[in-house]
Amino acid sequence: MGMRGYYVAMDDNLVQQIEAGDIALKNLKIGDYPGLNIDRTWEAIHYLLCGDISDGELPLGNVVPLKSDKGIDFGSFGAFTLRAEQVTGALQAMSELDEAQLRLRYDFSALVREEVYPLEPDTVSDEDTDAFFSYMLQYFNEIRRFHSQTVAESKGLIFYIV
Repeated sequence: MGMRGYYVAMDDNLVQQIEAGDIALKNLKIGDYPGLNIDRTWEAIHYLLCGDISDGELPLGNVVPLKSDKGIDFGSFGAFTLRAEQVTGALQAMSELDEAQLRLRYDFSALVREEVYPLEPDTVSDEDTDAFFSYMLQYFNEIRRFHSQTVAESKGLIFYIV
């Protein structure tokens, strides 16, 4: 089954209220908001963009926000908020990266060595290199599309893992 990453787009004011603790995310019906499931690619895409499994230089660190020092209580792993201007910055940074540039950043052996989710060193081989890149690229493009739609609607995002 595995852990999957999800984005939910919400009114930016609502995202700010959740971030401030004025509204509990667990009290909202998440399914009522536009969302995107990025399957098990969340940590791998963050690593691809930032070279680490958490944090990361902004604005690319906000594409898949995995922050060690900031999060809100939600489920087993918490959730991370992105205000509308942070979504805009992340989208601009993603828009500057094409497939060739992403391939230059891609180091399958480093992903395996660092045990970046969902890769497990004992279950992968070098034959998985291109397939895993294609898997990540598919979801990276979906993230870019979802961020673009979110920016067009001046919304913020919530990212969480279940």
